[in-house]
Formats: sequence, C-alpha cells, structure tokens
Amino acid sequence: MSYQEIYERYVICDECHTSLSVDDATDEDADNEAADHGWQCDELQGRHYCPLHWHVECHDCEAADSGAPDELEAAGWHIDRDYPDDSLCPNHHHLSCRECRKWDVGPLHRLEYEGWQINTDNTDQSLCPECAKTKKETK
Repeated sequence: MSYQEIYERYVICDECHTSLSVDDATDEDADNEAADHGWQCDELQGRHYCPLHWHVECHDCEAADSGAPDELEAAGWHIDRDYPDDSLCPNHHHLSCRECRKWDVGPLHRLEYEGWQINTDNTDQSLCPECAKTKKETK
C-alpha cells in the first residue's frame, strides 16, 4: 500500500469563521483566489473577511464598520474595492473640481463652508471655491 501526503489550505473569515478551501496553495495564491471569490484579504495584518463581512475604516476619520460591500455602500460608505483602506465613511466625501481638478476630502458641511459648490448627484461635477467664485463673477 502506498501513501500520499495531501495538503489542504483554507482561508477563514475573521468575522464569522466561514472557510474557503484553496487546496494546496501558497499564502499569496490563497489570498488571490479568495479575492477572486469576493473576499477582502489584508496582507499586512493577515486578516481575511468573507464577502458578507468586509471590514472598512474611513481614510479621513478612522470610523469603522463591517458588512457586505453592497450593504456598506447602500449605507453611504464610499468603498474602494481594490484598496479598502482608502474608503470613506458616510460623513466624508472626496470631491474634485470639474474645472481645475483640485480635490479635497472631508465632511460635506466643512467643504460647503469653505465654498465648494457640491453636485450631490455626481460629486465629480462639483466646483472648488476658486472656480465657483470665478463663475459667479463672470455672470
């Protein structure tokens, strides 16, 4: 009788302990396969979250939440799915001026106070304080 050693590797969700079998793979290959299945893999801290339990932190204020990415976005989170550490909570927004491409990140009340004209339907169509002032002066 012959024997064969078989290796199995699993990626396990740090939130709910769901596992994903990745067979005989290196850590990097296991993370890549898990990411292909919608998992969030934090290579630096070794954390893994299944598609139902992503963990996000606001890049601006460090607020945190967890849940399915679609649910988090529906709750107002702006998630960068490739770089979840660059996500923004519902209180913080990334604006870029449609005229000069200047950008800023922060809470809407501060951005409006500083003079940003915010297009709530498409924040990429907002105007920075300088361009908004120039547009008013030309009218």
